[in-house]
Amino acid sequence: MLNKKVFSWALYDFADTAFSALFITFFFPILIKVYLGGNELQIGLTMGLSLLAAALLVPVIGALSDATGRKIPILFVSTVITVGLAALTGYVGLFFALALGFFANLFHSIDVDLYDSQLNDIAPYSQRGRISGFGIAIGYLGTIASLIVAYLIMNQIGWDTKQAVQAIFPATAAFYFIFSLPLFIYLRDRPRPTISFKRSIRTAFSELKYTLTKMPEMKGLGSFLLASFIYNNGMNTVIIFLSLYATQIIGLSIQAFFFVFGALAIGSFFGSLIFGRFSDRFGPKRSLSVVLALWILVVLYFLNISWVASLINTPHSLIVAFIIGGMVGGAALGSVWVGNRHMVTRLAPRRKIAEIFGIEGLTQKFSGGVGPVLFGLVVILAGKGNEIVGYQNALWMILIFFVLGLIILWRIPKEVKV
Repeated sequence: MLNKKVFSWALYDFADTAFSALFITFFFPILIKVYLGGNELQIGLTMGLSLLAAALLVPVIGALSDATGRKIPILFVSTVITVGLAALTGYVGLFFALALGFFANLFHSIDVDLYDSQLNDIAPYSQRGRISGFGIAIGYLGTIASLIVAYLIMNQIGWDTKQAVQAIFPATAAFYFIFSLPLFIYLRDRPRPTISFKRSIRTAFSELKYTLTKMPEMKGLGSFLLASFIYNNGMNTVIIFLSLYATQIIGLSIQAFFFVFGALAIGSFFGSLIFGRFSDRFGPKRSLSVVLALWILVVLYFLNISWVASLINTPHSLIVAFIIGGMVGGAALGSVWVGNRHMVTRLAPRRKIAEIFGIEGLTQKFSGGVGPVLFGLVVILAGKGNEIVGYQNALWMILIFFVLGLIILWRIPKEVKV
């Protein structure tokens, strides 16, 4: 299964997941709320609207890469832009930090979908689940490695200081760029006959229009995309607000959250490997169903975390309870990405793979424009005078997303072998 191409491809996940962890989940929300005076609604709007913008761009870019057969140059340019924007984010005021965060997340979303679409180019049909799982697992090793780097920086400059938080942003950008390079060195496109850029754009739009009109004939794809849209509302929201929930509600210091987040990444690592094999053996539909059921249990757990902490009855029982729930949630987080990739490769025609990944990315991005914004709004409105109540109400909203997503996933017809 492992070869130079697969390992180079997986290293991009190593870089990308580290970026997602440090920039999106960890330090951008903390920078905005703690050091620049922003709030949850501003964070939700920034990340949500950037994903909505990505939703409009990604299918076209996917169709363009399919039409030309040139995914890698587009991915390289998008990666460089992401890196440049991220490096600057920590050194500006609130408005410009929100603007840079918007565009960094936009181009990062483009990166991820182009990267995902290369799975078909490097993996045989029978091994796509486990290779997808391997990539996700390596990605969470990247999270752990980047946390170590960030910990050393924070320890050197000073915990709970703005200067240390600022320094994380260029370090994150450098980490992303360095470990993405093997993909650009060792993977090669299979370009189609050279055509003009204008004709490529025309072909891309034509192909996209054709795919959208023919999508009802691709059995199961519509139900999966709708389910993906709904449960990814919950996923995107968890990713964006995890650090604020841990620090503002659970009461963890930034230093303590490093260790907790590392435990979450370890859970994601093992979950990705296990569910990658599970997905190959039983199919991505069953795999995703199990994972969504797990997510439902995790949200119910956090809704009752104070009660769980009282049962543990130690001096740091709330932190212990958070780590336990977080590791299970981490396993579920990585496993959803594994199942999503595998499902698309089962449902999409081979010549349309990047395009369908783009459309699937569109559903995820639209969900990212709904869930985080609603979460921020609920926290602000329901939590007036009591932030804990605001977060508790917002968790019920996340629970609904996972329940509805699971119900719709099972609408995929039985005759579709997923």
